[in-house]
Amino acid sequence: MLKNIVIVGLSLVVTSLLMAEPNVPGGNFKVKLAKMSGKKGEFNLRSENFPKDYFLVSKNLPFLAGLTLHHPQSSTLGLSQEQISKIEMIKKKTVPPIVKKVKDIKILELQLAKNIAIDSNTPKSQYEIVDAISKLRTELTKAHLECINNVRAVLTKEQYKKLLVYARNK
Repeated sequence: MLKNIVIVGLSLVVTSLLMAEPNVPGGNFKVKLAKMSGKKGEFNLRSENFPKDYFLVSKNLPFLAGLTLHHPQSSTLGLSQEQISKIEMIKKKTVPPIVKKVKDIKILELQLAKNIAIDSNTPKSQYEIVDAISKLRTELTKAHLECINNVRAVLTKEQYKKLLVYARNK
């Protein structure tokens, strides 16, 4: 009897995960980002994760707005339409300024590479560009922290715990 209950329970979990969908289909957002990213730097030998690679802390903070809306299983969070609308608004307010700053950083980084590696300028002559890059990356990361906090404020504690599982397993 217990064995049957466990089998049915596991079957329901697997079935619900297989039937789960994103709250908001991502559409061609990745294609748009790839176009926005512009040309690749000549010394960048790995693939670029635009815009995420340009944050000061790019690897260890989750991108919650995207996960709540576009994760393949985000429908299992049980968000209300009001919550989805609030998170979409957070994303609309956050993403365009972030993309602009990321483009500015990329331009500065490409200029720095040209100045030091190709044109053989002195390192000291490039410190101003390095400082500008540092300032922009710091601003991006602060905006990211605000975004995380804003998304968390929209979710229940249970939804947030589940979302963190998505973020850890991405």
